[in-house]
Parts: sequence; structure tokens; C-alpha cells
Amino acid sequence: MKKALTLAAVLAAACLTTSVKANSILGIDVSTYQGTITWSSVAGDGVKFSAARATMGTASTDGQYRNNITHGKTAGVQMTAYHFSYPDESCPSVQVNHHWASVGGDMKADGKTLYPMVDFEEFTGHPCESSYTAWFNDWSVDIKAKTSLFMHPVIYGSAGTGMCDLTTACTLSDWVANYNGENLYTGNPWSCCTSCNYVSPGTKNGWTYWQVSSSGAISGISGNVDLDAYPLSLAELKDYQGF
Repeated sequence: MKKALTLAAVLAAACLTTSVKANSILGIDVSTYQGTITWSSVAGDGVKFSAARATMGTASTDGQYRNNITHGKTAGVQMTAYHFSYPDESCPSVQVNHHWASVGGDMKADGKTLYPMVDFEEFTGHPCESSYTAWFNDWSVDIKAKTSLFMHPVIYGSAGTGMCDLTTACTLSDWVANYNGENLYTGNPWSCCTSCNYVSPGTKNGWTYWQVSSSGAISGISGNVDLDAYPLSLAELKDYQGF
């Protein structure tokens, strides 16, 4: 079974600092907005990992998810699925059931799959839970119960709104969005708002993924695409974040 290591522990073990990450690798996150993607071209452009939107809320699905997850893996890109959450619509278990019905067969120990992600961009309430932190913690518990494989889900949110709505009790790894202009390969998402860093409050430490820009250009994709970073090597991404 994989060890549940936080990125902060990994960095400490490697004697690295968060200000020097010259081995960061390039990723993208995609949805139907990118249309049909030529994944062989994406991989040829240096993209090492990708999160593909699969579901939204309690009933909606992404029409490009199946193409993205299948052809992304075939091209050699490390892939995962993400759920765009609406905490005000239902209890976490309802959205997990909807999400798993679409992605369960893809979340497997094939050496090509990363832990699942939930997208936190809606802030209209959480009537089923006492807080957003409680809602997403229960989402994590519910999705982990869907498989006997070890996994540590990830939550996406902005460095300000999103991460600031979570507390240090949040159990998910973090995918931080901050278009701060820093270099994807050497920069850090916590150039501001470090008080919102629930993993390591007041510091720039502990982040797992960083959404660097929403206006990237990647071969095989028509139009803009989100660019992301993982601050370690591809081998370490597979080891620490993959099945």
C-alpha cells in the first residue's frame, strides 16, 4: 500500500525549499470547452499530467470526458478525473455517487491514473454540512469508500476565495489557482494569501498542484487551456499521487 505522504514531507525529505523547484513538470486541466483534443500532440508538447472534468453537481456530465481520459492515457499522459461540485445542491454522497458512476472504471492501478479531484468554485452554501470543510471532507471519505485502492483526493480552489473558505481541518490535498505571473517551473502559487493556506498556514509550503494560467497554448488543443504545475518529477508524481 502506498504511504500517505504530504508534499511538505516529501520536500523536506528531499532537502528542497519551496523557492527552488527547477524540476516542476507541466500539466493541464481540460473539459468540453477545449473540444476534441489530439492527445498525442499534447504529450509531444511536454504535458505530463492532466485533470479531465467528468461530472458537475448531481446529474450533469462532460461530453468530452471519455475521449479525454481514454486518449490521454493512451498518449502517455498521467490522467485523473474531476468533479465540479455544487455543495448547495446535495449531500456529498449524492454527488460522489454521480461522479463514480462515470469515473469508477477509470480509477485503477494501471500506472496511468492520478488521485481524483473535486473542484470548489461555488459558494452559495452547504446546507447538508456544517461548513465547506466538512462537506469536502465527507466527499473525500465517500469517494475513498468506493474502492479498496488507496487514494488521497485533491481539492481545487483559488488562493483567495476557495482556499480561504477551508480550515486546517480539511483532509484533501490542495490544487491552488493563482495567476500570479511566476514561472511555472520555478514559481509558487502562494505569492499572496498565505493565511488561506490550510495545509501550512502563513507559509508557501505544502501545495500539491498549482494552476498557473488560464490562457495557455498547447499543441493538439484549439484555443486556450489551463496550465498547471507539479513541483517534483514525473516519477515522483506517479509515486506520490498515482494509483
